[in-house]
Amino acid sequence: MSSDLTETSSASLIVISDTTSSDNADLATNYVAKTVRDQFYTDIKIINEKNSWEATCKICKSTIRGTKGVTSNYNRHIKEFHKSQYELWQQQLQLNISPGQKKITDTLTVQKVKPASTSGSTYLSNHPRQVELEKSITEDLIIELGLPISLVERPSFIKFMTYVDPRFKMISRRTLTRTTLPNLYSKMLDGLRSFCSMAKFISLTLDLWTDRRQRAFFALTGHAIINSEFKSYVMSFQPIFGSHSASSLLEMYETCINSYNIQSKLVRLITDSASNNVAAFTGLVIPGFENYFLNEDDQLNSDWNSDGEQIESDDITSENNISIETQDILKQFFDTISSENESFRLPCYAHTLQLTVNDGLKGLTGIQSSLEKISKIAKLSHSSTLVSERFEKIQICIPKANKTRWNSQYETVVTVTGVQPSDLNEILIQTQHRDLCLKSLDYQMLSEFVSLLALFAEATNATQAQNIPSISIVTPSILAIYHDLLLEQSNIKYASILCECLLESLLSRFGGLLEQMLIDIDITEKNKNKRFYDLYKDPIFLLAPFLDGHFRLRWISSSLLSEQVQEELSNKIQQLVFEQCILLEHVNGLPATSANDNMMLSPSVQTQALLNSAASSPTTPKRKCLFANLENKAMKKPKSDPFSYIKDEITKYLNDNDMDSMLLLKSSNNYPTLSKLAMKILSIPATSAPVERVFSQSGFLFRQHRASMTRTTLQQLTMLKCNRDLL
Repeated sequence: MSSDLTETSSASLIVISDTTSSDNADLATNYVAKTVRDQFYTDIKIINEKNSWEATCKICKSTIRGTKGVTSNYNRHIKEFHKSQYELWQQQLQLNISPGQKKITDTLTVQKVKPASTSGSTYLSNHPRQVELEKSITEDLIIELGLPISLVERPSFIKFMTYVDPRFKMISRRTLTRTTLPNLYSKMLDGLRSFCSMAKFISLTLDLWTDRRQRAFFALTGHAIINSEFKSYVMSFQPIFGSHSASSLLEMYETCINSYNIQSKLVRLITDSASNNVAAFTGLVIPGFENYFLNEDDQLNSDWNSDGEQIESDDITSENNISIETQDILKQFFDTISSENESFRLPCYAHTLQLTVNDGLKGLTGIQSSLEKISKIAKLSHSSTLVSERFEKIQICIPKANKTRWNSQYETVVTVTGVQPSDLNEILIQTQHRDLCLKSLDYQMLSEFVSLLALFAEATNATQAQNIPSISIVTPSILAIYHDLLLEQSNIKYASILCECLLESLLSRFGGLLEQMLIDIDITEKNKNKRFYDLYKDPIFLLAPFLDGHFRLRWISSSLLSEQVQEELSNKIQQLVFEQCILLEHVNGLPATSANDNMMLSPSVQTQALLNSAASSPTTPKRKCLFANLENKAMKKPKSDPFSYIKDEITKYLNDNDMDSMLLLKSSNNYPTLSKLAMKILSIPATSAPVERVFSQSGFLFRQHRASMTRTTLQQLTMLKCNRDLL
């Protein structure tokens, strides 16, 4: 067979082969080529203008086209339309190999054994069993478990499926990427539109992420309460192409919002991505733990175990190394949103806490040597078989610390110091690590360290929980941390600087919230962190605990606030709830603006306008009568309060003994007005953890050996995996 390159009269056309074939018998007897192209095709031409090539099938004379250098279309045509000739060619190709000559594949693969089939035919494409197995492969293996799409082409998996059902016909990779996944993606988008249509109020979390190839993605999650259940979905996970700016990012955000028609339903947007915030969050290491993370492979800090299963964690896990330029663009975007509605954006509570801890750790002196011992002990338990076996005998498992989660390092300290001193020192002495034994002074210093950060760690974990209210935890936890630090000041001996730094940072970031709780704080304008101070003045943070059946006003009465402040704060919150209920009930009577725009800015003014409007409703003029001055004025009916039912509802709620956080949401018949307000406020997540979890899922799908995945495929798989229950 001739394979010499021959140019035709057209400069753009190159003929690779013009050999013809007479009949099918020639295919089998005259010459056995080693490739499908050479065996079954003729008139092979390369078309330079279209970067493609075409050839004529020797059997059916069809013209087959494909991308230059790619033969999949040629192979597929022969396998599907000329199966018998293809199998005959395969057999003769095997016969041409000498009996003593071994192929490389003989040593690498096991002889395939096809199980006996009860029927020689395969299922039709619309057969229920065929559809069921295709659905399971796509949704359970490709999407849920994150297995590569190429799985459907692997011989071992194809063989496995013949044992599952011999009549099943394996779905092709081409069909999977071009038909199945896009159809599922469209179905998921329909589910998102239905979610947005059913939700009365929606809150968002937003962030940017870059994959291991430094391709940027925009992510947006939506959160609502529907039928007393928390619902959270990824609304958008879009690749950002080319040089992006704040204006293009804003356009992408607005396009997403408009596509779901939720402009009037938005409550709050939770973000964390000011540039210095991102930098602090991606690498907070407790002093003394630096050596713990030296020479560690990716697996130590991975959120996936050795079997490829994701480790469940409520902590924010994604190390989002976006560029400084991208961080600045993101900051400009948030500033633009804030300028349009300054009450719309809220900071991520977990990140603000972490920044506070980071500030505090700068004052960590004297304890660092003790923490270094802890980190070395923890590292030994993970790297030394001898040490790990001895810890296992006393039923102690020291958790692995993570560089991006300070509280994981804190938990390591708690676990090691919780081991009986005699047991711990005995293990260290037996394994030739006497220098790491903890002394009495070490325990005293570490005890103060653990005590000072205990509430910070608990609050960080609590506010990242799913399917329960989280925004309601912010204010009670900040009040508890503030009073705890004040008490610790007079009790600690070795960590006084740490305590002072934590308290100073807490006031600079959460001072606005403490002011809303009627606490007089001593802080100068210079020391206020403006990026957080005013944002935490949002009335949302006072409303949320009241609407949480677990807190209501109990967090105030059980606090260390004076009785007078407790009473004033309780009255302030009840009045705030009353005003918000009025606005929510009568929002349709307000001027034509977005139903949620600026409702938290000046509720007292708007409420007073509604009260005045109700009091001055037009009435029929009173008719004159004789002896009007002799009327018994005592018989006049008192003016009715049009909103008394709201006050009654608040009183009833405060006297309810049910401590369920979801009380108002589950008892909408008993508390119709408060339930509606709770549906709005409690839907707000306290942190940006939901959008960080999206990045964690996407990072797993885009593992190192799958780095050639296209943006579109990564986008589809990420959204399908995160929104699986919409399929």
